Amino acid sequence: MGYRNKSLETCWGIDVGGTSAKIGCITAGAFRIVDTLPTGVNCNPENLLKRISQLILAEKTELRAVGLGTAGLIDRAAGGVIRFSPNLPLWSGINAGDILRDLLNVPVIVDNDCNAFAIGAINSGQIPQEGLWLFVTLGTGIGGTIINQGQIVYGTGYSGEFGHSTVREGGIPCSCGSDGCWERYAGKEALQWYYKRLSGEIVPPEQISLLASMGRIPAIEAFREYGRWVGIGLANLANCFSPMGFFLGGGLSATAHLFETAAMEEYKKRCKHRWNISVLEDSPEAGAFGAASMAGSQC
Repeated sequence: MGYRNKSLETCWGIDVGGTSAKIGCITAGAFRIVDTLPTGVNCNPENLLKRISQLILAEKTELRAVGLGTAGLIDRAAGGVIRFSPNLPLWSGINAGDILRDLLNVPVIVDNDCNAFAIGAINSGQIPQEGLWLFVTLGTGIGGTIINQGQIVYGTGYSGEFGHSTVREGGIPCSCGSDGCWERYAGKEALQWYYKRLSGEIVPPEQISLLASMGRIPAIEAFREYGRWVGIGLANLANCFSPMGFFLGGGLSATAHLFETAAMEEYKKRCKHRWNISVLEDSPEAGAFGAASMAGSQC
């Protein structure tokens, strides 16, 4: 067998979200986004994965491996079966790994999108490779990853579903089938609901953030209520895992300066662990970069 220069090989990353799929690649240490395709609740997985495969092959790179990250319960032992997808219902039960392997004839790794994000952050040095850390993504829902000595802890395969821990018995129904889940109180819709309750208006989180920065009281109070629930969830996690600290990611982590004080106050009421929170540098590319990093490190 001839010598293969891995520095010239390309690892591809696919970040499949509820509204779009971002596709990018790492070659010679440099990452770039190649394309973004629409998804949505009616997204057909076979059709989308075929389009993505055609896009990858059209680049005519020396393909090494592919990583795919998406929200939900991912059966890695079965090769990448998506057992449950909260945002893409047609993807539940689909073996995304096998589909991509058949189309591309290369190794494929499929994992939860939060885990893929975390692997990218570990490989880039944003998350330490020593100690026990918890990574929490705040966005439409709440994702989580347990990291010990630079490695993800999977448990029986599905650990890290922090957003579906119960914070209020008999609370708001959740798409997972339970009620009172943490993400129903500290996700994007919750922030919008807190603001609506105070102002009567439904506006996007970005606008609430802008209004809070301008000193508007309803927006400030909405973030304070949001932060209180973030603190409750983090205290529960600290009491369970006693980590060295937390890293936050996801779209709402960029607003941490607006809710961190309220979160810390609530956290300190509920646990004795040190408040050690860092916000990871986030970007629309982070998920795809993490998936590509995952492919490179595991294949």
